[in-house]
Amino acid sequence: MSLFSATRNFGLIILFTTLVALGSSAFASANNEQDKEDIQNSIIRYKSAIDANPNNPKTRLKLGGILIISGDLNGAVDQFKQAIKLSPDNPEGYMGMSRALLRKGDLKGSIDSVKSAIKLDTSNADYHYRLALLLSRSDNNDEAVNEFQQAIKLNPQHAGAHKDLGATLGLKGDLAGEINEEKRSLLLSPDDADALFYLGNAYAETGDIKGATQSLQRCVKIDPKNADAFRLLASICAASGNFPDGLKYAEQAVKLDPNSKPYRDTWQKIKAASMKQK
Repeated sequence: MSLFSATRNFGLIILFTTLVALGSSAFASANNEQDKEDIQNSIIRYKSAIDANPNNPKTRLKLGGILIISGDLNGAVDQFKQAIKLSPDNPEGYMGMSRALLRKGDLKGSIDSVKSAIKLDTSNADYHYRLALLLSRSDNNDEAVNEFQQAIKLNPQHAGAHKDLGATLGLKGDLAGEINEEKRSLLLSPDDADALFYLGNAYAETGDIKGATQSLQRCVKIDPKNADAFRLLASICAASGNFPDGLKYAEQAVKLDPNSKPYRDTWQKIKAASMKQK
């Protein structure tokens, strides 16, 4: 299987994407002029409410979230600091602070903020889930696994925690554990393309080509923009001697991201191998 080269670089990328998506209202971007106008109107409204009552922590939390969306991260941090000062027992102030600090690139500060929130509410599965994602981002996979497991203990139906626990176990080399968790995630959320991607990759690494192919084909059907899945499918097909499908999948990966050297290299290697076969 010289053409098949499964990598784990995508793992941290998708985990981080999950992290950004978590609490999407605080990470949404203004996609058009109407969005931008609505955001600015919300900022004006919340600031006016704070002028009228500066001691309302809920208003400051809402303003902080809107300021993250607008890109004013320093302003968001200031609002979350004020919310925490006004209501130190409310973990949401720390969670908001975590989101703002992450956007500022302060991963350690973001992690510390979530830990402060958990001290106030140890029973919130989503807090442990977010901390696990942040720890994965910082390459602290052992602690991340513990936090994912805690999130699952608090909420066994947490499909995201099962999925990302599986991905982290895969990064640690525990492919059997990864497969088990991805299957659990898919029982709860059958159309999760990322879970199918993780499962397909784990199957490929264990030599289960049929399982890998089926999982990845389902993945690209649900998420036809997943270039990594197309690349992996291409490599699996070519390694099995199925060069026509290998070229087809490799071309699709390149089409989705023409500037990717790994995608181009995979396509060129499969093309060269198919020519030799002739």
